[in-house]
Amino acid sequence: MRKVLMSGLFALLLAAVVGLIIQNSRLHAQIANQNQREVADVVAAMADIEVNLAKLLLASGAPQSISLLGETAILAQHVESGLARLPIGAETTSEAMKFAGQIGQYSLTLAEEISGGRVLTGDDEQQLAGMMTACRALGEQIAGEKLDFRNTKKIAADSWGESVIPYPSLIFDGPFSDGRTEGVPKGLSGERVTREQARQRAARFAGVEPEQVQDAADSGGAMEAFGFTADTRNGRLSVQVTGQGGHLLWMMPEQAMFAETLEVEECLSRAKAYLADAGFGEMEPCFVQQYNGMVVANFAAVQEGVLLYPDQIKVQVSRDTGDVVGAECSMYMMNHTTRKDLTPRVKEEEAQQMLSDRLIVESVRLCIIPQESGERLCWGFEGTFGGAKYWMFVDAGTGEAAEILRVVETPDGETAV
Repeated sequence: MRKVLMSGLFALLLAAVVGLIIQNSRLHAQIANQNQREVADVVAAMADIEVNLAKLLLASGAPQSISLLGETAILAQHVESGLARLPIGAETTSEAMKFAGQIGQYSLTLAEEISGGRVLTGDDEQQLAGMMTACRALGEQIAGEKLDFRNTKKIAADSWGESVIPYPSLIFDGPFSDGRTEGVPKGLSGERVTREQARQRAARFAGVEPEQVQDAADSGGAMEAFGFTADTRNGRLSVQVTGQGGHLLWMMPEQAMFAETLEVEECLSRAKAYLADAGFGEMEPCFVQQYNGMVVANFAAVQEGVLLYPDQIKVQVSRDTGDVVGAECSMYMMNHTTRKDLTPRVKEEEAQQMLSDRLIVESVRLCIIPQESGERLCWGFEGTFGGAKYWMFVDAGTGEAAEILRVVETPDGETAV
């Protein structure tokens, strides 16, 4: 009896020990994952600071400069606090934390001086250029270190090794692709359609016969739509057609992996023809990427030669067949309307004088860009500075600097930050 009792107690003790080991292992894994996220956040913030400093050298006007400096100060504080939370010895992070703190203090001081009427001097510009170089070097160093966070003790400086931390993505689909998607849709026109009429339209949008279209879940909200699926030579597509007017709201392939047979330009030409046939009028590609055997392009509407960035549609074209297999039209439907006055009060030459002499201008285009409180007619300048491509937008009514975007080359194409 005693042996049985001892055996039972031993089993209970063993189970408790095993449970504690498993619990401790899970805790360490959670801590390790959290620390890896901290590293990625710090690297992302350093990259954002570098971009902001580059934009500052091209900025025109105090409001734009002050905004960039304020954002930089917040990012620097994020870097400093993020480094402090990592289980790395002070001898490793002290210089980086000190540098981040100096960036924050410098940014706030310079913003205050600019708000008082001071302009950037040659010394300021040299200082900013040096900070950009240091930011890039620090970000690459942090991203390139192999940190074993499974050990929750402080990591010594000599334990750093080769890079395994991926550089975080800082990009989005294209210029102003995160524009207004809420409110009352301006682009929904026409009488309400029945489900059968919507089915006919879905078949047309998917490039099949109506018999190949099946019912699917509908969507509600400001742009209520009928849902369908269509079996095509590119696989099954999900299609949503608006109840009002029977417009294409979105179309999406269930599988998105195609052979790369056709050239990009051919796919763009077919996408443009598809949009015109679908009733969207004149549109031009403003941003292009390629991945998974598809050409993915943001098209913007054109009115009287002016590019309308708020009225965008994202189109996916199979490089195997040249068919459009996806389209996201909610931004277009939300924003599209005929603009009344597209005549610039500021001439192109006058607007270009607002740009930094450092920007080598390669092209210019009159365009509408979205703003928090509406839209602005702008001169959009595409140019290069320091080996990077930038888009600068100058208000065509006031001559004030409106926006700066930096174009980033990725394996999939160009993107903007």
